[in-house]
Amino acid sequence: MAPEFERPRHMAYSERRFELRDRTRDGHERLDAAIGAFDSVQSYGRYVGFLGTFRATMDDQLAGVAWPAQWRWRPTMVSAALAQDAHDLGLEVARSMKVVIDLGDPSALLGALYVLEGSTLGARVLRQRAADLGMTGGYGARHLSLMSNDIAQWQSFLVLLDDAGDFDMDRAAATANEVFALALRCFESGRVVYQ
Repeated sequence: MAPEFERPRHMAYSERRFELRDRTRDGHERLDAAIGAFDSVQSYGRYVGFLGTFRATMDDQLAGVAWPAQWRWRPTMVSAALAQDAHDLGLEVARSMKVVIDLGDPSALLGALYVLEGSTLGARVLRQRAADLGMTGGYGARHLSLMSNDIAQWQSFLVLLDDAGDFDMDRAAATANEVFALALRCFESGRVVYQ
């Protein structure tokens, strides 16, 4: 199989992406509603705190993954940037939840990564909302800056998704829905703690 970066960069259509989008629509819409439109520093702080818990949990899950040897691509890890943003806002740094998501096969891993890397697209909109509250790539919105700076990262992920052999769409969609459910649980789980 050819390395994932040999496909032309202008390739934007991904059948697997759109099928995953269709199969995860409900979870995605519920998560978007839970995040809401932050319109104050307080509501933005809530978002940073809960997203910090989710991304710390997922970054921990990904740290234990045995990456397929042919995959040169790696996801954008943002929990460290979220920890700095939490500190800027006077929040306790989020802790990872004790959950286990089975990422032991490439299809499941791609399903989880679809959710995580797909959030980079929404980060562009959220970055502007955060900027309206005075948050920048150097204060309070480092994670949004990191997530939205490189659209090539998302395009490279789509190439990897489309080129993956022995891909099981049912397994990928089930894992993607599990990750959306975890994110929703983080956003609905409680309160953000200030230092």
